[in-house]
Amino acid sequence: YIKLYLTRLTDDGEEELMTPEVYNEEASANSYTGRPKGEMSLYHGSMSSSESNRYRLRMYVDESYNPQEDGGSLSFSVKINVYGKDGDKEEDVPLTTEEILEDNELQKEKGNMFNYTSNGRQYNAKEIDPEYITNGLYSMEDEDGISYYFRGDIDNNNVQFGEYESDYYVYSPDNYSYFQSLESCQQYSSSCSESNRVKLASAGDKMYWKIVRINGDGSLRLIYNGVSTTPSNEDLVNSHAIGMSPFNKKVDDPKYTGYTYDNGTDSFVKREVDTWYKNTLGSSGYDSSVIEGKFCSDSSGYKSSNEYDLPASSSCTYSAYGERLGGRLKNTPTDNKPTLMCPETDETYGGSYRLKAGLITADELVLAGENIFVEGNGYLNTSLYPYWTMTPGQIYRCQFAYVFEEYNIILHLNGVTDMFAVRPVINVIADNGFTSGDGTSSNPYVIEV
Repeated sequence: YIKLYLTRLTDDGEEELMTPEVYNEEASANSYTGRPKGEMSLYHGSMSSSESNRYRLRMYVDESYNPQEDGGSLSFSVKINVYGKDGDKEEDVPLTTEEILEDNELQKEKGNMFNYTSNGRQYNAKEIDPEYITNGLYSMEDEDGISYYFRGDIDNNNVQFGEYESDYYVYSPDNYSYFQSLESCQQYSSSCSESNRVKLASAGDKMYWKIVRINGDGSLRLIYNGVSTTPSNEDLVNSHAIGMSPFNKKVDDPKYTGYTYDNGTDSFVKREVDTWYKNTLGSSGYDSSVIEGKFCSDSSGYKSSNEYDLPASSSCTYSAYGERLGGRLKNTPTDNKPTLMCPETDETYGGSYRLKAGLITADELVLAGENIFVEGNGYLNTSLYPYWTMTPGQIYRCQFAYVFEEYNIILHLNGVTDMFAVRPVINVIADNGFTSGDGTSSNPYVIEV
């Protein structure tokens, strides 16, 4: 097989290795950059007219890989294309981004705002601080440019995209857990059978989503919200979730915090997300608008909690909890620093992915207005059907794997074998903009294909 490495050349000529990724052909064109469909994208970025960048691509064949047993004599050729658009920034902005920016006044980030929920509440604080009530549209840099994210108690980021083309069923052996296939149900309970089938949606039901953010590449990052803009969450059918499952079936190893582990084994929850996508959007015309977006299961920085100066020194902690999102536990008001960059990891689990569908990150929940162990009231809060993120958090007593989840209107940590809701996240390119709507729950944006 061919190995690819992309490095950035610094001004002093040094090579800077960029995050390794698995590269696949893109299923759809990117009108934002000008890249046609059917080609691999090794790097996305934006730059000003005064900048210049240099890159070096290294490729080689693994000499030990010779399945035809002819002694080698293999060759390969590579064609490299660079796509980009110049001109005024306004001309390059996708129509969907343009409309969202027109409909929302861009807010300025306040110092220390991430140490508070969007309703102005801080860890152990008895009262809400009105200075830190932060609702609206904000911006932050991600790996592809400037990202615009929604925060707080808002109601203008609703989208209708996709529909169920046939009746869709899940399997529930106990009226509490809900799985995407009979096979996954039977992995959880040997007594599961066809009689445990429950209809999640009917043919023709529209799919509704919340816009989490506009990615730096111009795509929209959406989180599933059910078959209504205002689900009651009284039961799974009327919820924002597609199912209820464990993150993984085992808890006694750090690797089970990864969205994948052992260099590629899918977690239980990933298989659930992939199955739902394959059986719905993936087998419809909507698939062409869903790109393989970037997802992050940040398994970096694994070390003991006392090294991060956190409580529970008998536990082991990842950087998401120890460095970025656990500051309020140290009573240090400048420690909370959510990011849209995916840190490099040395572990064989977690990392950076290119996926059609995944889960939200704990960092994105904090950007949306949440805070670990602090009650909030943002648009992603829910008191029913708490749901998984894909962010590893801690190994309790360095033995039991814990992952972040949105839990009863707080950001929380729980064991990976616990049962929580699954809310898929996708990234959508809408070349022609929104067909209609203003983003409100009564009149959501509509994306057609």
